[in-house]
Amino acid sequence: MGKKQGVSVAFVLMAGALWGTTGLLQALTPAGTPPLTVGSVRVVVASVIMLAFCLLKRGPGFLKKTRPGPLITAVAGMMGYQFAFFSALRLTGVSVGTMIAIGAIPMFGGLVGFLLEKEPLSPRWGLSTGVAVTGCTLLAFAGGGVMTARWSGVALAVLAAFSTVFMGLGIKRQGAAMTPLEASAVTLAGGALVGLPVLLALDSSWLLTPRGAVVATALGIVSMAVPLSVFAYGVQRVLLRDAYTLALVEPLTACILSAVVLGERLTPLSLAGVALIFLGISSLSPSQKGKLRHTRSCNDRLRHHRPEEDRAWKTKPGNSSRATRP
Repeated sequence: MGKKQGVSVAFVLMAGALWGTTGLLQALTPAGTPPLTVGSVRVVVASVIMLAFCLLKRGPGFLKKTRPGPLITAVAGMMGYQFAFFSALRLTGVSVGTMIAIGAIPMFGGLVGFLLEKEPLSPRWGLSTGVAVTGCTLLAFAGGGVMTARWSGVALAVLAAFSTVFMGLGIKRQGAAMTPLEASAVTLAGGALVGLPVLLALDSSWLLTPRGAVVATALGIVSMAVPLSVFAYGVQRVLLRDAYTLALVEPLTACILSAVVLGERLTPLSLAGVALIFLGISSLSPSQKGKLRHTRSCNDRLRHHRPEEDRAWKTKPGNSSRATRP
């Protein structure tokens, strides 16, 4: 693993760890807070922060580089996850809904990466992902309520997993035309256009309380703006399948925070689940992308190659027709 890819892996792990704070922050919202407003405020607050940062640093010119296709893909995936995930939690419970959604993401990530990005699937990835997903399953059973969970909630949790993979795919493709920070900013801005009407339509009065304002700010910065930005950077050099397996550090973080901050007791089954997630992530060796990037770079040069430039170069004094053009 090269130095740059190592940094990318570290960023994906950081993103997963920060996403793991979402459940804790939701638990700190005032009583009676509508779940859909939690998902919407994450995106709206994060979009304001990221857009302001990019506009101040680079000006509005980067917005012209936005590619509509990847933007629609990313926004649909992002908001689909927000609405499906937080609705699933109401029907299945926080523990079960979270573990189902997060545990299904790597499988969808591998499938989408294979079908749409032509990323190969390796036995080692399958083994590592299987071990980590088994850990998520143990955490779900440890939390209780698996056998009594409503199937509609389970379906929504699976839909959330499927949606978030397309968010990553859209950001990955958007990153081909702009920097990861810019890709994150335009994706969040598109998501805010969907999330803002939800905040206006539902009861969002909790945002006007001191506690609600603090939690909303933390949701936007800690659980969305920062992790999405570092994930956007990491996914450029890590295969989609590997990125979402590495991001399984999210439930590990959520479990630890629940025990330390909320005082939830870790059972032997919980500890076994945590150990399996850690083992699955640590045994994964992300595939090198250097050869793939080099091949694409060569293909791009051939695609934009103009024969008249070669003829002009060969006619210059001292240049032989048999010489290799630099």
